Amino acid sequence: MRLLLGLWITQAWAAGSGAEEAHGVSWFQLIFPLVNFLIFAYLIKRYLLPVLRDYLRERRGRIVSAVKEAEEDRARAEAIVQDYRGRLARLEAETQELRERLRQEGEKGRARLVAEAEELAAKVKADADFLAQQEVKARRQQLRAEMASMAERKAAEMLQQQLTAADQQRLVEEFVHSVGQI
Repeated sequence: MRLLLGLWITQAWAAGSGAEEAHGVSWFQLIFPLVNFLIFAYLIKRYLLPVLRDYLRERRGRIVSAVKEAEEDRARAEAIVQDYRGRLARLEAETQELRERLRQEGEKGRARLVAEAEELAAKVKADADFLAQQEVKARRQQLRAEMASMAERKAAEMLQQQLTAADQQRLVEEFVHSVGQI
């Protein structure tokens, strides 16, 4: 500012015409523009410079905060990119691990189902064997009963054919005698 003032005064002194030299320098003509300029400079310094300085400080603060915010956003974005790159790198391993785990679980499930099916088949076979044995026993019992019934009928028929009245009388007496002893 002082430099500007000095340059202006120098120009004003050098711009003087030769006519003033004859009459002498009018100090009023030299001092009035100087005082006018000094008042103007003071008003600018007093009222315009603080406002301009505050505006520039505020603008600088906004720019600095915007730059910091942009750097933070960039850092967050880079972190997100790194995270996704890491996830992509792990994705193949995770899918392979998941496939292997599912395959193992499928094999375990298949083995379990096969074991359950074999156990069920063994139970069904055991039940069928038991039922077959029971059926055989029942059929044998039935055959024995039928054979006994047939033998009884045959014996009754043979007895009726061979039994005479005297034999029948003798059997009745033996039966009565044996009942009497009891």
